[in-house]
Amino acid sequence: MNKPLNTLLVASSLLVAPLYALPTVAVKLVEQAPLVQTVALNGTLRGKGDVDLTVGTAGKLSFVAEPGAMIKQGDVIARIEMLPLELEAAEQRIMIKRAEVNLTYQRQELERLKKLAKTSSAAANQVDLVQSQHDLALTDIELAKVKLKQIEDRMARATVVAPFDGIVSKRFLLAGSDASRADKLVHFIDINNLEVRFYAPVKYLAYAAVGQNVSLSSGSFDNLQTGKARVSAVIPATDSRSQTFEVRAKLLTNNKMSWASGQLVDVDFNIEKTQPSLLVERDALILRKAGVHVVKIQDDNKAQQVAVEVGQGQGSKVEVRPVTLEQLKLGDKVATRGAERLTSGQEVLVQE
Repeated sequence: MNKPLNTLLVASSLLVAPLYALPTVAVKLVEQAPLVQTVALNGTLRGKGDVDLTVGTAGKLSFVAEPGAMIKQGDVIARIEMLPLELEAAEQRIMIKRAEVNLTYQRQELERLKKLAKTSSAAANQVDLVQSQHDLALTDIELAKVKLKQIEDRMARATVVAPFDGIVSKRFLLAGSDASRADKLVHFIDINNLEVRFYAPVKYLAYAAVGQNVSLSSGSFDNLQTGKARVSAVIPATDSRSQTFEVRAKLLTNNKMSWASGQLVDVDFNIEKTQPSLLVERDALILRKAGVHVVKIQDDNKAQQVAVEVGQGQGSKVEVRPVTLEQLKLGDKVATRGAERLTSGQEVLVQE
């Protein structure tokens, strides 16, 4: 009679035991770190020294480099015919000699009149007149020499040289064309100093700084091109329509020939807050009509609901701001699984 009764009691205890088992939860620690948010933007690659080279002086072009020509710094890109300038320079040198001859005559005449003036043989006004002519002859020489320097400067500008190592990407004028000083010759690109230029919303201006790195990518999934760039300039100016500011970052990739000036790229711009934020796993957030809360597991393994405001995300973590700061701090344990039905004060079993 006792054996069936004992068996029934054991079976009853097995059925009842699960009803009083503690709920099991998985936990993660609350972290604190500056929040880094990645903003996806579009940018364009440009050579830092890209320039439209103009004609140095008016004249007929005798040579212009072709598009695609790689030119070293100091090598010739274009040249103006020199004969007209050389003739002008020769004429000006003759004018200088002529002025010097006139000066010699005026000096001799002045000395002669000064000697006659001592014996009252010449009027004083004649001396004054020759003195002024002598002084004018001096200024004529100075003016002629300045004019010669101007011609020599035009002769030096008649040969356009490369300001840096680069490639001619476009030619505006051909050899044989007459050009004036303001005319564009070629577009010369700086392939060795590429930089990405992109525009970011003005609300991120406080987070942009010279020296920070950005990630670049271009192409499709099966032919993805990636690289790094370092911010070299932040331009704090915007217009009323776009409300964006310009950022320039120098390309750090070694194989620069794999990138092209004018190429469109995707830019991952990291926005880092200076003040550290409390971060929890996204799975720790429990959404209810009354708001969002997390379940903090206290040292005595009892649950405590903590109402929070959710901020920006960072990977698998999200920024939270507790309504009461004392309720959540760095190093606290929050439940990431098994906390949906927990109430404050409820004892739990922490899963290791």
